[in-house]
Amino acid sequence: MTDTNKITHERDLVKVAAKPAASYTDIALTSLTAFSLYWLHTWQLRRTIEAITILNWRLFPEKFAMVGFSEYPDAFRTNRSLMQMQPKYRNYLTGAAVKGYSLNERGIDIAQELVRTLGVPTTDQGLALGSQDAVILRHKKIDRARSIEPEREMKRVRTTKLYEKWKSGSMSERDLIHVHAMLGIFDHTPLAMRRRALRDLEKSAVSTHDTEVKQFLDDVRKTFPQARIG
Repeated sequence: MTDTNKITHERDLVKVAAKPAASYTDIALTSLTAFSLYWLHTWQLRRTIEAITILNWRLFPEKFAMVGFSEYPDAFRTNRSLMQMQPKYRNYLTGAAVKGYSLNERGIDIAQELVRTLGVPTTDQGLALGSQDAVILRHKKIDRARSIEPEREMKRVRTTKLYEKWKSGSMSERDLIHVHAMLGIFDHTPLAMRRRALRDLEKSAVSTHDTEVKQFLDDVRKTFPQARIG
């Protein structure tokens, strides 16, 4: 039976309910877009301009619906927000429409603050589409949790989209976004932290004698040299 309380594909974005209009009336479009980008990353979805446009519209229709046609998203507003979030303006993200977008540290801070203000996205039935406790607050906290509870980390790895693709034999170089999601890193994450994130998982696999996850991590290291985790 399909779990309807999850976002696993871009088409699932239609499940996302709108936030109360009063809660975001005074928030800048760029900050709202950072919130959307953050959750696309959390759900391990590709952060394309199309996905961002749809999620902005679903979450914040008063700001991102077409004027006079509220049943349709206004792609121009999302595109303009993304332009204003570039390094030479507000400096919230990196990327482009062709390859997708990633929040930098400043953008993450903006998004996390809004998570605390607006809460997690929900369905129209009020079911949470994420956990506020699971919000990535700081990389150091994540690394510490991994080193303390290796069994939990192995279970988490097995629930990732990248592991699912590896098990089905469909993991490929274009799945870099899923590498980032599994490791809890972003495009701007320093090299040392990238490498430590993978090494911590490898240590957990060894300490729990999980040979399958260890093989998976070995394959990830070989398949994604562009992730700079080797």
